[in-house]
Order: sequence, then C-alpha cells, then structure tokens
Amino acid sequence: MEIKEQLKQDEQLLVQVFKLEKFINKYKKHLIIAAVILIVYVIWQASYSYIKTQELIKTNNAFDELIVNPNNKKALETLKENKKLYELYLLRESKNLNKISTPELKEFAAYKMAMQKGDIKTLENYLLNPDYKVLKDAVRVALIRAYIAKGNRKRALEISNDIKPNSKFADIAKYLLHYGIIK
Repeated sequence: MEIKEQLKQDEQLLVQVFKLEKFINKYKKHLIIAAVILIVYVIWQASYSYIKTQELIKTNNAFDELIVNPNNKKALETLKENKKLYELYLLRESKNLNKISTPELKEFAAYKMAMQKGDIKTLENYLLNPDYKVLKDAVRVALIRAYIAKGNRKRALEISNDIKPNSKFADIAKYLLHYGIIK
C-alpha cells in the first residue's frame, strides 16, 4: 500500500514538473523579459539611491565647511544644490530670510524677521498668520515687552492671557507684567 501511494505521489510530481516545463517553454520569452526588467530596475534603484546619498553627503560637507568658513564660495555653490539645506544655512546666518520658501523653515524665518524688526505691527502680523504655530508665545512675550515700553499695560495684559499656562513663556510674561522691567 505504501509503495502504491509513493508511486502515485511520484507520478503527480512528474505531472506537475511536465506542466511547469510546458508553461516555461510557452512563456519563455516573457519570463526572460520580466527577469531582465526586474534586474535592471533593481540595479537602477540601487544606483539612484547611491547617487542621492553621495549628493547629500557632498552638500552636508559643504554646509559644515560654511559653518567653519562663511567666505567659502565653492562650498556655498555646492550647498545651493540642496534647497532645504541652503535655506537652513540662510536661516542660520540670518541672510535673505525672505527667500526662504521651505514650509518647515518659513515660520522660523518669519519669526526671525519679526524679532529683528521688533515693531508692534510686525509682531502682531506674525501672530495673525494661521500657518505659524510654533513660536507664537515667544512673539507674545516680545509684544508684551513692546506694549509695556509704550505704556500700554492693558494691551500687554490681554496678550499675556493668550499665552498657554503650561508654556515656558508664561512665567516670563508674568514677570514682565508684574515688574514692568524693560531694557
């Protein structure tokens, strides 16, 4: 009985092998083309990834060089190849802040410009922008300081009420309002 089952299984295996051979012979060209396309795609993907990694390394090295030597023109030109990193450099150096267009950096550039100007209108405009979320409490503290300097304690108090109680800037706002210290 066991031998009969073994022979039956061997027969089924041979039938499957013949079916597979027939399938391979029938679609041989298609299978070869698919395998070549797959190999070319894998090689292309690996090459593309390698090239992009090398470009990132090159621009990161240029960024590091500019930190050490801001007058290096060659490093600056290399850095311009990576828009986000170049804009980060502009933000770090406070140069051409209005040229920054990367959404992640735009808010920080607007914050720097508002703080550099330091006038009430610019700071108020920063607060009114719904896209800016991260640095609003810092701008509120600057506004409180500006309003206290102008003698408008009431408006300074209104702005301090907008600062979240768990914010790091809440205590600073309290001290400014309480002591009215402005330098």
